[in-house]
Amino acid sequence: MFPEKFEYYAPESIEEATKFLNGHEDAKVLAGGQSLIPLLKLRFTSIPQLVDIGRLKGMDSISFQGNTLRIGPMARTHSIAEDPQIRKKFPILSEAAGLIADPLVRNMGTIGGDICHGDPSNDFPAVMLALNANFEVTSAKGKRTIKAQDFFTDTFTTALNPGEILTGITIEDRNSSGRYMKYKKYAGDFSILGIAVDLSIDSGKIKEAGIGLTNCGATALKATEAEKFLVGKEVTDDNIAKAGDLLLKAADFMDDDNGSVKFKEKLLKYLFTKAVKGIGGVPK
Repeated sequence: MFPEKFEYYAPESIEEATKFLNGHEDAKVLAGGQSLIPLLKLRFTSIPQLVDIGRLKGMDSISFQGNTLRIGPMARTHSIAEDPQIRKKFPILSEAAGLIADPLVRNMGTIGGDICHGDPSNDFPAVMLALNANFEVTSAKGKRTIKAQDFFTDTFTTALNPGEILTGITIEDRNSSGRYMKYKKYAGDFSILGIAVDLSIDSGKIKEAGIGLTNCGATALKATEAEKFLVGKEVTDDNIAKAGDLLLKAADFMDDDNGSVKFKEKLLKYLFTKAVKGIGGVPK
């Protein structure tokens, strides 16, 4: 199928892009197009104007500034999966990127597009929540920063205002390590559910904990109660089980074609246990 007609706009700078968006509130930003293009082709949605930011210089950068990782929204999923510094300092991010869809999608898909699409079954949002990422957004009025925990507001809905573009992602290195685990039926599928767990461990006790949930509700979820419970605790089977029970309070499951609520609860606790025990420094 073919999409309905739309006006295509390819700005040469972020200023030009935000200026155009300021006068066209119904316009849609195009990043990698791996989510938007299929929706347009199948006519699940239509848009009057498409603003392609793929040609903007520097939007695909990956850099470290001291202890801060900065990622441009146009950074390709494959680049994030293969970046040696990300693999070393943020293995959870590299692992999640390598599990997304298939090589074709990873070569074209972008982290910014994945995040801003607001799909609860996308993988990067949960990782952003676990790592307490910050999102820099830009509009014709200037810039502002949104915390990851405030960004995902509902299914396919984020805290971005009309005219705003995600222009940067920053993550502080807190000397932690993590794992991203997901369960899917077939290769390339969206997750039935997934979990991002990031822990900072010192002298056998957890100093900081970050947990994000994929496809466990209407949007990506931050398991705040489980995070708070783990801080100051030793990593024992009993504490893992108690934190797993708190995860179920954060999730909002429904019976569907992917399984019953009971099945998903058992699966979530299983993946959480596997993720924690797969983190370096955690007793097996």
